[in-house]
Amino acid sequence: MNELIEKVWTILPTNKQSLIEALDKASKDVEYEMRNYPQHTIQYYNALYSLLNKVILEISSRNIFDAPKDWFYSFVISNKSATLYIKHVAGFQKDEDGNVKLEINEKFRLINYPVKLLTVEEYAAAQKTEAVTIRQWIRRGKLRNAIKIGGEWRIPEISDPPARGFTPVTYYNRGNYLSLPKEFGVAFNQFPNIIDIYKPEKEKGYAVLFDSAPALIPQRLFSDAEREKLELFLISNPNITNSSSIVGMWPQVEEDDNVVPIKRSGNMKLIEGWDENMF
Repeated sequence: MNELIEKVWTILPTNKQSLIEALDKASKDVEYEMRNYPQHTIQYYNALYSLLNKVILEISSRNIFDAPKDWFYSFVISNKSATLYIKHVAGFQKDEDGNVKLEINEKFRLINYPVKLLTVEEYAAAQKTEAVTIRQWIRRGKLRNAIKIGGEWRIPEISDPPARGFTPVTYYNRGNYLSLPKEFGVAFNQFPNIIDIYKPEKEKGYAVLFDSAPALIPQRLFSDAEREKLELFLISNPNITNSSSIVGMWPQVEEDDNVVPIKRSGNMKLIEGWDENMF
């Protein structure tokens, strides 16, 4: 186990140089996938590649200090933003396959880079389709990364057009309160943090689970129209994210989801040796 832990620490960025190397590797990985095993549109790859290289240049120009003991740098890209964190490792776990998972009990968000948002018309032009088609995708809950700002929809530049058919999805409630429409009432008047939507095999309709429990009493399957209404409601809520929104995390390490990290911002002097002027 100790050897595995030591091996994991060799890939965790703990200073400016190793952070840049990790991001540079991420950029090369994106380029390699785009050229050899493309899984996304060329517009998606170009936007992601451009964002990574912009971040590398900016971090290269900053005074990044060496991480304190048991801390490391992590970079997460979603469809909405690219975020640099510094995380504290509280311990390690070994799973059944022999892989090491990090127990993260604290993290700071240091730098946030927003992903460029496109209007419906701009996204339609990039996808070589009509704006009315894009609006239909949003209305039917198919373009799940769309963002509603005021009365207008925006689509993050790092977003693929929806695949044919239905794709299972998990929505995450990042707010403290989620007032669902009455027809989607939750058992025991609880407000869900996790909403799973999937299509059971050999069934006509969609299953919805709130916090891993049946959503409705009595249990039933949702129709296409009901599922679309629910997804549009969730997409329209700024506190809701979904399982398709995370683009990548570097370094690519497993983190224990059972440990709820403490998220902080503001006074960075909580860490010994931290100088907030370094950023």
